[in-house]
Amino acid sequence: MKSFDLPSDSKRIREILNLSQEELAKQTGLSFPTINTLEKGSLKPSHELMESIYGFAYSKLRFNKAKEMVYRDGEKKGCPLLFHGSGGDIIGNVDCVHSLPPNDFGNGFYLGETLQQAATWVADREKGNVYCFFLEMEEGMKTASFSVGRDWMYAILYYRGALARKKASPDVKRILDLVESSDYIRAPIADNSMYDTLESFARGEITDEACLHALSANNLGFQYVLKSERACSRLRFVDRFFLCEKEKADYRKIKKEQGEEGRDKMRLSLVEYRRKGKYFDELFERI
Repeated sequence: MKSFDLPSDSKRIREILNLSQEELAKQTGLSFPTINTLEKGSLKPSHELMESIYGFAYSKLRFNKAKEMVYRDGEKKGCPLLFHGSGGDIIGNVDCVHSLPPNDFGNGFYLGETLQQAATWVADREKGNVYCFFLEMEEGMKTASFSVGRDWMYAILYYRGALARKKASPDVKRILDLVESSDYIRAPIADNSMYDTLESFARGEITDEACLHALSANNLGFQYVLKSERACSRLRFVDRFFLCEKEKADYRKIKKEQGEEGRDKMRLSLVEYRRKGKYFDELFERI
């Protein structure tokens, strides 16, 4: 998998800010030979060097966001621009079997529709960064699409283990067949507060109606889950975004604010719908 293209990005940053190599070196506290050698592609950049240049760029402009918008201009129908947050390097080719559990839809390669979605996901990791791809759809690929609803809720409950000691209903079996036979899935993103709500439902503390309305409070956008090697082979690498420390701090702040807003609506939803619907044990029989 390709890595950061700091030589090209350094040139872009200089051109945007109208800086010479000498001026960029002075602004970043680096030497002119370092900048010159870097932009020739003759220097393997260290994490500290990337932090110096991308950190400086972030203090002057939103470089990563600008790149996202430029790449978005190249988006075509049937070829969405997608982002994968990673805590390190992706070694080798992308596959659908090495995702770390627990996951919403089991094994798969997970991507978001925006840079912000992926960046907030890894902003608390020391070397959190974001890979960017185009997904070239292929005729005949089987897909599944979920919205915030019972099918989506049941899928996450199953793949996160809440239904392990329950008899699978026909609805759950139908959903699992759909998920496991699909090349890729498009579904709402779930976060930790959503998982807490789902666990409350699984423990019998809230009804399914209360759970659904609470889950709909968090509008985090959609994720793509590539479930087959066929789907993974259709990914086209675009770029890799380095997140400097200040940028990660800003994304952590965004994540916190999103969580607070969502939790407030979730609390109200749980009050309004606490007596409507059915409880977990009324819907699922024990094995």
